Amino acid sequence: MEFSWQNGLRLAVWSGVLWTLPAGLAGQQRTVADSVQARQRAERSLGSGIQHADVIERLRRSGMDRSRMRAGLERLGHDPGLADRYFDVIEGRRPAPEGEAPRPFIEALNALGLPVVAHADQLAIASPWADSAAQVTLVASATGTPRLFGLDLFRRFTTQFDAPLTGPVDPSYRLGAGDELSLILTGEVEFSYAMEVTREGFIVIPDVGQVFVSGLTLAALEDRLYGVLGRHYSGVRRGDGAPIRFHVGLRRLRASAVYVIGDAVRPGAYQVSSVATALNALYLAGGPAEGASFRAIEIRRGDRVVATLDLYEYLLQGGTAGDVRLEHGDVIFLPVSGPRVTVEGAVRRAAIFELKPGDGLAEVIGFAGGLSSNAAAHRIQIDRILPAGERTPGVDRVLTDVDGAALARGAVVALRDGDVVRTFEILGERRNRVVLTGEVNRPGVYEWAAGMTLSDLLARADGLAERAYTSRTHIHRLNPRNGTRHLLRLEETDFAIAPLMDRDSIVVFGIEQLANPSFVSIDGFVKNPGSYALATGMTLQDLILAAGGFVHGAWTVEAELARMSGPSDGGTATVSRVRIGGRPDAQSAGVIEWRPDATEVTLEHGDHVFIRKAPEYEVMGTIKVAGEVVFPGAYALTDRSARITDILARAGGLEPEAHARGTQLVRGGHLVATDVEAALRAPGSAPDLALFPGDSIMVPRVDATVLVRGAVGFETRVRYESGRGLDYYVERAGGYAENADRGRATLTQQNGERAVVHRRRFFFDSTPTPGPGSTVFVPSRPELAGGTNWDALLTRVVGLASATATVLIAVDRVR
Repeated sequence: MEFSWQNGLRLAVWSGVLWTLPAGLAGQQRTVADSVQARQRAERSLGSGIQHADVIERLRRSGMDRSRMRAGLERLGHDPGLADRYFDVIEGRRPAPEGEAPRPFIEALNALGLPVVAHADQLAIASPWADSAAQVTLVASATGTPRLFGLDLFRRFTTQFDAPLTGPVDPSYRLGAGDELSLILTGEVEFSYAMEVTREGFIVIPDVGQVFVSGLTLAALEDRLYGVLGRHYSGVRRGDGAPIRFHVGLRRLRASAVYVIGDAVRPGAYQVSSVATALNALYLAGGPAEGASFRAIEIRRGDRVVATLDLYEYLLQGGTAGDVRLEHGDVIFLPVSGPRVTVEGAVRRAAIFELKPGDGLAEVIGFAGGLSSNAAAHRIQIDRILPAGERTPGVDRVLTDVDGAALARGAVVALRDGDVVRTFEILGERRNRVVLTGEVNRPGVYEWAAGMTLSDLLARADGLAERAYTSRTHIHRLNPRNGTRHLLRLEETDFAIAPLMDRDSIVVFGIEQLANPSFVSIDGFVKNPGSYALATGMTLQDLILAAGGFVHGAWTVEAELARMSGPSDGGTATVSRVRIGGRPDAQSAGVIEWRPDATEVTLEHGDHVFIRKAPEYEVMGTIKVAGEVVFPGAYALTDRSARITDILARAGGLEPEAHARGTQLVRGGHLVATDVEAALRAPGSAPDLALFPGDSIMVPRVDATVLVRGAVGFETRVRYESGRGLDYYVERAGGYAENADRGRATLTQQNGERAVVHRRRFFFDSTPTPGPGSTVFVPSRPELAGGTNWDALLTRVVGLASATATVLIAVDRVR
């Protein structure tokens, strides 16, 4: 291609544009090494304050899949692998990580339109295919503060807004270098060709030659091909009956380089399809930053502005008149925002809006979707920061109330940068209503009409309930002068006479609500003991039936009735036995069979009935035997006189390695010390204890060691030696430690018996003898806080002197 001054100028312009771009933004593709480094930087970054669990929940609710998320991260220049750990959790491949998510990934999610907050229940999910205005209504932050209108739309995942690289285009599309065409001939000649537009603007058709197509529309290309192909193929001509027909279309669109500069989220150079528009490029760049203008975005081509895009037309009305198709080298410039005002209160879309010249209060209310249905339309307030020249000491802001009716009639109210427009809700007070509560069939709030009586209101409420108390009904009536309520009382005869007033509150009482409830109680051998409502005429037998009848073992012959005496008797209770006529047979299985001699006693309020256990009824108990016996397990306790030796005999006796003297008897969770070896030698003796239900017997093996613990040289087990005393085993464990309290050493035999070392008396020690499997424990002396305890030392010295004197006197008397 011949180098011309136009091409040189074009090269110089794009070189200058690239030079003005921030460093590092000219290219969007990263190598594998760059991706690895990005991941490492993300892992080393500070915490984001967002937990991994919040990110997982956000991704799960968004419906985003792994491949789309990876593509989005790669487009933003992040490592696509940042998302894998979260999708592994969602797919059940690994447990959820703990702690904070990395900051780069959170920032990437925000850029992709998936903002994450600290609590998953605050997340709002909007479908990318939903209405644009519906998406940008999500402008309230977690604290309820209005946000910039339109900002959230570009923060969402936006791959669906990429311009296509394949597919049909409109006939006005102009061809250029890089486009790939397909030419198909049918009829007398059958062939198809794929042809790419060269940099010089030509396509090459086999057997035909070069055809210049750059700058032609598809419709113009078709006209040119009729002439070119007609000169080589005589059958090519217009009309349905032509022997040779052809079709030309686009197989793949060329890519164009465009530049987004100014206050964009990600300014830089982007490669887009040749059919991409300014909106496609804005989505790729993350949209305008918070400080950018949404209403004066310039599309520059060369040295002129070819279009100005107002995003409000797109966001509010879906209009795309300013969204022009981009060409190679176009620049999209986002200037600083113009004046902004905040709209809050009773509007459909509270947000921060940007003004253009001529926009006033009416237009801004329209941006906010209009007033909501609960808005007080007669009053709109403007909170304004005064310009520097209009301020006075202490007065920097002013409030202005606007008449909503005048605004609706077309009044023009100008706004300034920084204004806050507040709309207010209507009052919550409701008029023309009365409130009916209490014992009526349909309580609630009803419409009041002049002349309405209580009878009219009760008819609308389907009448009084069965247990309504009609002797007196209360009406609480409002005094509008001072806001107090006055109590009115109506008799039933006045229901149809006394008129009701607006905002009256009527209370119909109930008989059960006013009356004191009567009840009786039953305890003992019945299925459902407890308190029961007393019905008129209820007898003791009726109460037993209400309690579900007897249980096994109940004494069905008579019951015990406790009744409170009257005030004249001092409020004491009297107890009597009542014949209920059941069989004196504990095996009646709870079936109630009243005998003719039963006494029907009518119950009174507060009566308490007791059903006792039949004298001959006993519940079979069990004993558990474990350890070194022939047949360990559970055994039934057949009678109260069963002893340890009886149960051991039923268990087959002891094994040869059993340690009889160390046998443990557990009762109620506590060890009962007894000598089973002595019991086996003399059955029925004192050591042969009688057993109780729930007891357990543990027969251990012979343990030929003694465990020494506490303040000794070292805790250990010492081989048992018959007849050896406690000190022998302590010496084998390294002797007493310096802080050992010898006078409080204890010995616990294997069967649970415990003994302590007697204190010194007359210079002699009394120490118990350990048996096999026993435990010796030597405690430590208490630490003396603050130095020597002189009181304790003096007490010991006096005791020792007294004992010495006693010995000396006794020796003297013997002499």
